[in-house]
Amino acid sequence: MAGHLKRVSMILIVLFAFCASAQARIVDRIVATVNDQIITLSDLKREAKVIKLEHPEKFGKLDINDPQAQKFFLQQMISTILIENALKKIGRGITDREVDAAYNSIKKRNKMTDAQFAKFLKAKGLSVKEYRKALQERLERIRFFNFAIKSHITITDDQVKAYYEKHKSEFAGGEKVRIAQIFVPAPPDLPKDKRLQRQNLIMRIEAELYKGKPFSAILKEYSNSPLVQASEDLGWFQRKDLMKPIAEAAFKLKKGGVSDVIETKSGFHIIKVLDIEVAKKHDFKDLKDRIEKILYQQESEKRLDEWLKKARENADIEIML
Repeated sequence: MAGHLKRVSMILIVLFAFCASAQARIVDRIVATVNDQIITLSDLKREAKVIKLEHPEKFGKLDINDPQAQKFFLQQMISTILIENALKKIGRGITDREVDAAYNSIKKRNKMTDAQFAKFLKAKGLSVKEYRKALQERLERIRFFNFAIKSHITITDDQVKAYYEKHKSEFAGGEKVRIAQIFVPAPPDLPKDKRLQRQNLIMRIEAELYKGKPFSAILKEYSNSPLVQASEDLGWFQRKDLMKPIAEAAFKLKKGGVSDVIETKSGFHIIKVLDIEVAKKHDFKDLKDRIEKILYQQESEKRLDEWLKKARENADIEIML
């Protein structure tokens, strides 16, 4: 009850502070509380900008103003606060000096001056102060992870061997083929009469090959054709890199073999296998360190998830988003 009253008091203080600013056109609002700590909408948006900056390939397209995206970013903030509080309890918080060192290291790695880095952050919607705060939180997360999670994990030889036996096929170097191609485009929206015309063209080419005309001669003959894309060497491909119909044909052929006409959603293909690289097998000894790292990462993530779940259950969390 006392904690609830304290949190209500904090909320009222924040609200009064906002009301006191007569010139403020947009009033910040509280979106969650974690024990006695308040998370405002501006805190949430700062967290979102940093996550998008650090992981553009995963989260760059998320809209900060989208309600579902905000819920995701809020959960990240709650986790960060729980970790920060845990570090404070054991006296292992991050110092300003450590933040300075990390900040300067990032600038140096990106070959930017203070002014250039500040300008870069501004373009991403962040101030230097906001980024430093986020950097401190990231350092706290890493320290907690190393101290409370990773240091207590042991991976045994039996675990490594079991993983190797279960995933043995995945560690074999993938078989590769190097191919040449004759391709007649025929996209799905092509009118039927034109599609038939192009199908007849690829069939005529196939007939010439059956009669013994060299693949190289066909490539040369149709090199300037507007309807034929002739490629004398497309390069190396694993099975997963190719469309299924082409992969099925390519990996059945021997070196120097030429396929029948292959129809895909893109059009009509005839391929020639120029070379083949056989799958490589790896011994257990060669893979031991690699498997240990995989298992270590999996166990670390599992334990962190378990810790966060318990921390959430024991915390007084209220979401108002």
